[in-house]
Amino acid sequence: MDWITAPLVCAIIFGCIYKVVELFVHKRERLILINKLTEISNVDFKGISLYSSGNKFTALRIGWLLLGVGCGFLFGFLINMMATYGQYAMDFDKAWRYHSVVGGIVYVACICICGGIGLLLSYRAERNAEQPKEKKADEFQV
Repeated sequence: MDWITAPLVCAIIFGCIYKVVELFVHKRERLILINKLTEISNVDFKGISLYSSGNKFTALRIGWLLLGVGCGFLFGFLINMMATYGQYAMDFDKAWRYHSVVGGIVYVACICICGGIGLLLSYRAERNAEQPKEKKADEFQV
């Protein structure tokens, strides 16, 4: 785990600096928009929502992604255990070599595949939710 600490610390520091800069930039943008709104007096703002970001399905996306990542960890663990201790049950040297070389690749591959499947399922669920429901009563009219 020592190899990941330096990139992780750099990513955390970069992310914090980015968020602070983004906070000040968005504050300045909001102030400019407020000044522009005071100048405009005859515009109808009834259809504009100032509080929604337009992402109705963010929780669904995150949920499906986390479900996919969890399934990826589970599948990676099962594949790794079956390959490591099933084939090389008596030879622990070969089992350790396989586990250290191929085990990480199996985990990353399973996590990426299942996370992608989770995102595809969330996309499918969003599309089904956005499509208008057709009335079945129209089919039976004579």
